[in-house]
Amino acid sequence: MRGRRTLALVFVLVALALLSVLIIVYLSQGGDTETVEPTPATEAVDASGTPIPVVVTVAPEQLQLVEVVISIQTVPRGWQMTEAELATETRLASEVDTNIYTRVEDVVGLFARTDIFQGQTLTRDVLVADPRVLGREEYGPSSLIPPGFEAMAIPMDRLSSVAYGLAPGDTIDVMFTLVFAELDEEFQTLLPNAAAFILYSTTGEGDTGGDTGGEGEAETQRTVFIIDPYGRFEALSNGDLAHVGPSGSQQPVPVSFIIQNAKVVQVGEWKPPQPPAPPTVTPDPAVATPTPEGLEATVTPTPEPNLALVIALPPQQLLLLKYALEHNANVDYALRGINDGQLYQVTNVELGYLLERFNIEVPPNFNYTVVGPEGALLDVLEELVPAEATPSAPGE
Repeated sequence: MRGRRTLALVFVLVALALLSVLIIVYLSQGGDTETVEPTPATEAVDASGTPIPVVVTVAPEQLQLVEVVISIQTVPRGWQMTEAELATETRLASEVDTNIYTRVEDVVGLFARTDIFQGQTLTRDVLVADPRVLGREEYGPSSLIPPGFEAMAIPMDRLSSVAYGLAPGDTIDVMFTLVFAELDEEFQTLLPNAAAFILYSTTGEGDTGGDTGGEGEAETQRTVFIIDPYGRFEALSNGDLAHVGPSGSQQPVPVSFIIQNAKVVQVGEWKPPQPPAPPTVTPDPAVATPTPEGLEATVTPTPEPNLALVIALPPQQLLLLKYALEHNANVDYALRGINDGQLYQVTNVELGYLLERFNIEVPPNFNYTVVGPEGALLDVLEELVPAEATPSAPGE
């Protein structure tokens, strides 16, 4: 009985020793630079037709895994990528080309050149950093219109366009001023109205004498007085009736508004991209080209941009801008900073806002004022401007 226990103990020790040897051999093979995996090759056979095994070596770097960036949503062309549309997948390094993005932060903020579908691996040829390149070279101005926006051409000049400093891809605010005027509610015409008065007078009534021996016939004359503009009639302190009318036309009330975060799609007339120009021959500086005498180099002036601007806005705001333009609103544009998409709380500006904002107290009406001696201002002007410096009238 004791001999059996000793034999079993020896067997266990031998098994542990063999297991230790196998583990050491396995670990030593795992640290090698190459992994040998026998795979049968059907191309090589011996004389009897039996396939000869071929040893294939696989480099460890081929088994390395890397992350690639994919789109988890379908986005249209011109879409600016955010983290909400991006994710990563793990793939073999041997299957990942250098054109594929491997970091999400490298894709955030880029614009889609084409429609990107859900699950698509993002490559550098389907994204662009500058949206102006996308609009100019690929799909025209429509690629710069954000989702939910529409574009419309509006006029501009040097002052309203920030001295022609606007470019496709910029974000601007549109400021415009509308002029309000009073209407007659019944006629729907501008006040004040005009009034016509008809006066009748009778002459020739009574005896006219002469051979007829009868009485003369009365003649009625009609006189029409038109008062334009018509004001009002007031009773004076002495009881007389006087007409009081305006001394000028109606004073309109201007009110200023603002539309925020409009997108500049195009400045001036759209011109399709031209094909690349062929390379030009670089002249040899050692060989001087003779210039004919009397021939001066002409400089072609740079034409000013076409007075048109294409901007994109949501449909409701675009309709408001169209209404303002068709009612002769004064429009200006304010250029925003990069990535400034904030909506600011803005109050429309009119006379009441100025009085409240700057705490202006309207002075009371006076029945007198301060004036200088008669002709004093003319005397000062004559001293400042000599008589010989005064330009003569045409024809003198």
